[in-house]
Amino acid sequence: MSAMGSADETGRRTFRAVLDVCRDADAEIILTINGATYSPDDSAIWETQWRSFGLDVRRGMLAINEGNAQEDMRQVEIWTSRVAAALLALLPVEADDDGAESSVELLGLPEGARTRIEVNRYERDRRNRAAALAIHGYSCKACKLDMEERYGSAAAGLIEVHHVTPVSQLGEDYIIDPRTDLTPLCPNCHSVAHRRNPPYSVDDLREMLASTHDN
Repeated sequence: MSAMGSADETGRRTFRAVLDVCRDADAEIILTINGATYSPDDSAIWETQWRSFGLDVRRGMLAINEGNAQEDMRQVEIWTSRVAAALLALLPVEADDDGAESSVELLGLPEGARTRIEVNRYERDRRNRAAALAIHGYSCKACKLDMEERYGSAAAGLIEVHHVTPVSQLGEDYIIDPRTDLTPLCPNCHSVAHRRNPPYSVDDLREMLASTHDN
């Protein structure tokens, strides 16, 4: 509890970003710290020692129970993922140390370069990924592909998170905003985006797709 109340600025901003998306979707947010109710935007919540914490996200009138069980479950997953991402943002979660790296993001970088370290730090912060997907969903923003719809349950949750601004251009102290800095792309679109430096934008990818469909 103490660690959540002492979350770093990345965690705090991500927490607010996810809850902002919930409010934009007409959800009611009830945040309680030590028994008192606060707005997520109130800086006072970070100025006190947390002893208790409560987060209630209420969104009535969801279009569920209309006979489509799969779509009902998708709606439930969207909202539960948002709550989970908000909580994860405040938890003292460290990046994995299994040595796995993003070959796309590292393409062309010299071994041991400082940018390479920054790639790992930004890419491997699970808070950023969880928040980006809770905000933007799991469909590719370029081609609209949902991997689960195409391949079934084996591909559930399979999507890559792309930096709108290349990691190499971000300063050491830059704080990611998952609403504007990150976007989901399918593996194909993500690979194409990184076929040049700087990467193609999402709008570029959409234009490519539109031009091939027109031919």
